[in-house]
Amino acid sequence: GVQASVMRAYRTPLAFTARLLPHGARRTAHRGNVPRSSVRTVVMASTSTTTLVTPKWVKDNLADIHVVDASWHMPALKRSAVDEFKAKRIPGAKFFDIDGVSDGANPAPHMLPSTQGMRAALNALGLIDDRAVVLYDNDGMFSVARAWWMFRVFGRDNVFVLDGGAPAYEAAGFTMELDGDVAAVDVSAQACQDAMKGEKGSDFRGEREFLVKSMDDVIKNIDASTFQVVDARGQARFRGEAAEPRAGVRSGHIPGSRNVFFGDLLNSNKTFKTKDEIRAIFVSNGVDLSGDKPIVCSCGTGVTACILALALDTIGNPNAAVYDGSWSEYGADEGAPIAVGEA
Repeated sequence: GVQASVMRAYRTPLAFTARLLPHGARRTAHRGNVPRSSVRTVVMASTSTTTLVTPKWVKDNLADIHVVDASWHMPALKRSAVDEFKAKRIPGAKFFDIDGVSDGANPAPHMLPSTQGMRAALNALGLIDDRAVVLYDNDGMFSVARAWWMFRVFGRDNVFVLDGGAPAYEAAGFTMELDGDVAAVDVSAQACQDAMKGEKGSDFRGEREFLVKSMDDVIKNIDASTFQVVDARGQARFRGEAAEPRAGVRSGHIPGSRNVFFGDLLNSNKTFKTKDEIRAIFVSNGVDLSGDKPIVCSCGTGVTACILALALDTIGNPNAAVYDGSWSEYGADEGAPIAVGEA
């Protein structure tokens, strides 16, 4: 089916090659003769067989890849991702704003922008060629997963994530770029918002709608049970025992959903745990990984849900969807049914 074919295209090096070559070179690629002018892009886009890459891989390939800082911090932390980027970054990095590259007209935070808005943001950052993109954040593993999911939703496959982020890169002894002149940091957000001026509608789903779910989809699924919903929030919030950080949002969870706290999937240095550990965590929390029933990830505002989706990708389930509005949208709707207590 569609899901299987997409998974094959996402994982097969030859599919990478065919997609990244100029149109006229594709037939040649299938014979194994990649034109010399195309070798660098193809090799770089397919050298990593996994979505997660190491600091050494990034350092060794800086000249051939796009490096993008996708840091974003919870407002309560009062940290500025922009200021931190200006002060220190991986050499040559550009800044992608997951909060600014969004549907600003939607009351829920950082909802997906339109295809036109996303394309404008990527164009402004010079990310429209076929070079591999490596995303990272300053926390190690937080908002970067949201950026990775966004890129995938809008049709990009040769996108990788630096496991452990900027802290891992520094811990490996590699030099960071400090201060200096940084091109307009807010170009991605500004380009997106300019492109979406006057655009009507919401519930944008990019170019791969199977990776995105809406509140309507989730509510219908409570009775239909065609997919599994996995909530990335902490246990107390999931059970309805802790107040939500956003005003006007009720406590509890989507009926029938499972709970896998995103932090349980990470080591203390914010790198992912082993594949076996990740599988065991999902299974122990009642998630079916057989592939027979699709998985939809949710959280508070659609950020840490993407960490679950990325974790599932690392263990061979690359097509987990994300409920974009997540609990900030669902819990604010008085008409949406809510459950409390254990899953």
